[in-house]
Amino acid sequence: MKTNKLESYSILPLSLILGSFTITPAFSQPITPANDGTGTTVNQNGNQFNIEGGARNGVNLFHSFDQFNVNSGQTANFLTTPDTRNILGRVTGGNASIING
Repeated sequence: MKTNKLESYSILPLSLILGSFTITPAFSQPITPANDGTGTTVNQNGNQFNIEGGARNGVNLFHSFDQFNVNSGQTANFLTTPDTRNILGRVTGGNASIING
């Protein structure tokens, strides 16, 4: 099959234009604690998020978030005492969580 040069060249600009509309998620606040009384706090230091506080019940520690997203190269650290056996988190916001870290 012989391809016309004009057809080949007209496809290239179209693919460049369509390729520029690629959707990539961006998160202004990757991890946002919920304001629901659990006492979860998030402190960001560069690409590291230190998560503290929460609500304790025995050996369990509960955290609540409006958003929980960890991008590639980011780290979420749940800081607690050694007697904690389980750390449980819930996300109450309306968006899906994306964890790529």
